[in-house]
Amino acid sequence: MKSIFSAQSKFHPILLDAIELIKSRINSLPDVESLDFDPKLCEIYGKLDNEDLFIVNEFFQAKGFRKIHLEVAQLGKSLQILHCVFFPNPCFELPIFGVDLVISSNKISAAIVDLSPVGEQMDHLLITQMESLEVPKFKEPRILPDWGYIFSPYVCFIRPVDLCEQKSFLKLIDEYLLVLQVLLISVKIDEYNSLDTINRFKYQKLYCSNQKRNDKTRSILTRFFGSSWADEYINKILFEC
Repeated sequence: MKSIFSAQSKFHPILLDAIELIKSRINSLPDVESLDFDPKLCEIYGKLDNEDLFIVNEFFQAKGFRKIHLEVAQLGKSLQILHCVFFPNPCFELPIFGVDLVISSNKISAAIVDLSPVGEQMDHLLITQMESLEVPKFKEPRILPDWGYIFSPYVCFIRPVDLCEQKSFLKLIDEYLLVLQVLLISVKIDEYNSLDTINRFKYQKLYCSNQKRNDKTRSILTRFFGSSWADEYINKILFEC
């Protein structure tokens, strides 16, 4: 991520702190390694009407996870986005970790984190772990989109109102990642062709297909690169299944 992170002063401190936190958790996973992707998709630049768009991607895999995607995007001086998803290997009974931060005009307009289910019922240990967390009462919760039923009952979707809430949300990201690591230690692992594995894969496909309904992402990418490129990026990079 050197190309865009060389000028760190351009980025909101909460975004930089979130990246550091997430990368630390990624690096602590067993058997973690970088995934090879086309360099053209790892560092993307576009320009339109004197507005620059930078997108930087990193990809990893680790025990229990088929793909971990960390993306940072910057549109001119007005918009910064952090997007990260841990896609589990469907053989492992693990939820999908996802987090997004949207910073508009130097203010955090949206922050969401979740451990999304990959079956009709959430794992008992996952429920126990999530129920034990002390989630702060944020002042400005946000409403999920109509396709947001893919998220768990423990999804946190807010607009942080001050520095205290920003730090609380960062702590929550770390706590959700810690829950995921606890699950990984005792996770049930099935054969690749078992019914449970197939069902978890179907739920990952449902998660991805619903995420693709986010028109804001598609609109920005289409403006800069055209609809065909936007569709390919969304289908093959953001929510490939």
